[in-house]
Amino acid sequence: MTRIERLKEWEERIATYRASGQSTKEWCEAHGVKPHQLWYWLRKLKSTEDPVPSSFKWVSVELDEKSLSQGAHCLSEWGL
Repeated sequence: MTRIERLKEWEERIATYRASGQSTKEWCEAHGVKPHQLWYWLRKLKSTEDPVPSSFKWVSVELDEKSLSQGAHCLSEWGL
């Protein structure tokens, strides 16, 4: 099994585990997986997930001249 195939397999297993609602012990017993393997892959795949949740979105902000000048004043007070 290639590295990519193993990664895909564990992504599917973890999705199944999360959807099951079972405890780690229950799920592992039912699927022939050792709990330490599941925890390893949960940690490993978490580190490859997008660090910014998809629920975050960019929004537009419009500032008028007064807001811009006040912002510049604050920055100069901070030495920026």
